[in-house]
Amino acid sequence: MAGELLKAGDILKIGQRVEFYVGEDEEKYPSRIEGHTGKELLVAMPLTRQRVPVIPEKSSTVYGLAIGDQCRYRFFAIFLGSGWTDGRIPVWRLAMPEHVEKYQNREFVRVKVSQRMHVNIIDEEGCIGEPIATWSLDFSGSGISFPLWQEVVEDTRIALDIHDIPEMGTVNVMSQVVRCVRQEDPDGRTYYHVGVRFMDLPRPTVNKLVKYLFAVQRKALAKGISL
Repeated sequence: MAGELLKAGDILKIGQRVEFYVGEDEEKYPSRIEGHTGKELLVAMPLTRQRVPVIPEKSSTVYGLAIGDQCRYRFFAIFLGSGWTDGRIPVWRLAMPEHVEKYQNREFVRVKVSQRMHVNIIDEEGCIGEPIATWSLDFSGSGISFPLWQEVVEDTRIALDIHDIPEMGTVNVMSQVVRCVRQEDPDGRTYYHVGVRFMDLPRPTVNKLVKYLFAVQRKALAKGISL
């Protein structure tokens, strides 16, 4: 089930703690909301561990996490520039996001999306099998599920090529099987619903995948589709 999308203006409050990922940087930068208008969100200037201000490229997208009591709210925002608030606090100026996504701590929300992909099953001796064409059933920043016409046991390693992801192209990732459930299609043929978790996926790649899935959710919301 996809996470709940909520209006950003109803969730993001002055004084709220937020964290940001910037570009290809693996570092997570803490901040807080200092103010907002209908069009802009002002957050305290994030600093590196060496206390150096973090300044993204103008018009670039940053990935933000707003901290709640029992959950977090994920959002993406355009960096407009830096400045000062109250004449003394250095801030980022961000375009106010339209929506935030609510999700539980440490949870990656799964989104139903059909993504063309190839899988290569790796046997116990480390030999890589021939690529098998399939498609995704659901997708998150930590794993993916897809149909196969053959059974695979849990913990089997599978090399994935996930194709046609906007702004990313093909993503190559090693994965590990966490479930394999027997199913039947409408014609009575047996297939297997395979779920895998990604292994050692770099944080910048995770952020880009989450950004893509967030965009899928927003489009579905606009069309009144339940994911």
